[in-house]
Amino acid sequence: MKFKIPVSILMLIIGYSSSAYGCTSFVLYGSHIFYGMNFDYFSIPLKFLIESNMGMTIFHLAFLYDQTVDDPEYKDYFAKTCGINSNGLFCASQEIEPHIEGHKQAGKSEVHIDDQYEAISRYSGVDQIEKIIKAKKWIQFIGPSIHNLFADIKGNAIVTETDNNENFITHIENEFIVMSNFSNHGLAGTFYKEAVGAGADRYIIATDHIMENMNSFSVDKGFELLEKVSLREKDCSTQCSMIFQPQTNHIYISVYQDFETIWKVSLSSRTIETHKGFDKYFQARLGEDGILASDLESFKI
Repeated sequence: MKFKIPVSILMLIIGYSSSAYGCTSFVLYGSHIFYGMNFDYFSIPLKFLIESNMGMTIFHLAFLYDQTVDDPEYKDYFAKTCGINSNGLFCASQEIEPHIEGHKQAGKSEVHIDDQYEAISRYSGVDQIEKIIKAKKWIQFIGPSIHNLFADIKGNAIVTETDNNENFITHIENEFIVMSNFSNHGLAGTFYKEAVGAGADRYIIATDHIMENMNSFSVDKGFELLEKVSLREKDCSTQCSMIFQPQTNHIYISVYQDFETIWKVSLSSRTIETHKGFDKYFQARLGEDGILASDLESFKI
């Protein structure tokens, strides 16, 4: 059975009010490569998992769909929204505003933009993603509209967007790129502090932080950034923050805005372990069944 994945339908429950806009992601190329994302949503079960495909291991953040809609077809189904594969290809899918009317059924020459996320289970480079995008017409699915940030270890990063009529690809400039909830292609040629729209404040804060710490960026600096742009609103708050180091195949995770305790995932060993701020050490295998964020919380007690 093919499920419609990630973010589109799944955000219907929080509606389109400005308080619902969430998620911030970034890519930075320097002496070391860093990707990062805040997953902002209402309180909902989260799962971290690792899958295998075509000789690659792929890490995913997923969240429970069946708490958003009463549909037995999706019972116990977790939808993926951010991940990386062992070749260093990264993707973050986030809501974009203003909303574009979506279509449940794609035409013969059309593909839903949320299907782009699955590319990290098959490909290694952004150049491959670009070829796929240029060869097809991408449209929005029903529900909130989305855009995607892709990055690879060769220094290539893009944001992919569509208005149902035209595909838009925004390339990284200089050494970093940030994505929040307004259109990246609409910002082209504009000074970053002039950004307007949903998440513009977080976009500016993240950009400032990266520019101030370009020469000393680290996992800790990454979490400082994500803490600065975290949300703490009633209907939409930061549920999970992640820093990715593709050169080491490590992912660092904090949950529920607890930036004092950090977990580390190793794609190479397929494990998750305590990394920082814990009184005792714990390690577990991470497979396709995954581990819930709530279970990680229990290990701090």
